[in-house]
Amino acid sequence: MNIVKLQIVVLIEKYKKVTDVAAEMGLKQPTVSFHMKSLENELGASLFQYRSGRVLFTDAGRALYQYAVRIVSLAAEAERSVRQLSSFSSGTLELEAGYLPGTYLVPKMLTQFIKLHPEADVSLSVQSEHLVRERLRARDIQLAVLPVTDQPDESLHTALIAEDEVVLIFAPDHPLAGAVELTAETAARETWIQHDPTSFLRAISDKWAQENQVRLWSHTVVNTPEAFKRMVCEGGCVGLFSKKGIEAEVAAGRLQYAALPGIPPKQASYVAAWRKDHTLTPMQQAFVDMTAAKDEDEL
Repeated sequence: MNIVKLQIVVLIEKYKKVTDVAAEMGLKQPTVSFHMKSLENELGASLFQYRSGRVLFTDAGRALYQYAVRIVSLAAEAERSVRQLSSFSSGTLELEAGYLPGTYLVPKMLTQFIKLHPEADVSLSVQSEHLVRERLRARDIQLAVLPVTDQPDESLHTALIAEDEVVLIFAPDHPLAGAVELTAETAARETWIQHDPTSFLRAISDKWAQENQVRLWSHTVVNTPEAFKRMVCEGGCVGLFSKKGIEAEVAAGRLQYAALPGIPPKQASYVAAWRKDHTLTPMQQAFVDMTAAKDEDEL
């Protein structure tokens, strides 16, 4: 069983057609069919079934596919790591980050990293934190910046790179802007905008409401931080947000904030995260070393 045969198994699931698999791999269709039959003979089991021009897995094929995905992914990761380890000067740093750290923290970090390593090829992809976490677990990516949650993932190594404060935000002309004493009950009676249910800020908001025994009046959910802030800036609504993420709006007089009253929520923390079965490349290690255990102002 070689890696080419396993790559075919993975692509069969993706395309369901031998011709498309052959085109993807740059092989002739008979060659792909030969490898498929050879794999069945090697394992002594029927792996594929043909229906209406499509190739589907048998139960045995489905079982093999689960392993093939992992093996092909590990092989690709091994190749990338060896190439990068062989030459630090030609290394790459591919980083994914959740919306909040990816928008408000990581750009400054990467700017400093580029100054220290101008030879590096750097890419940043900003996604929902839920998607980034799933891609990291699935080995689709190697290094990510994520918020800390109440349910740590035991399969990941993490390094603290920044801490933040969670605050209540509102427009300068909102009634709360002139409030002398803010209580949990008063804040809860306002019209809230909520974050997407998969966001760590939503989890903090829900926990704050639960611990303070209040119900938040909200019928609006927004899944990106910039849209969230823009709606709050327009006035009439309040919401929970990262203090680091509103610095520009506060300085420009477009937003104000207050500490959440009552029993306060935990503070936000952001970490660099990678799987425990992954060895950081020199460029990845350099990024972690530069950012770990440092305040953002030091970068």
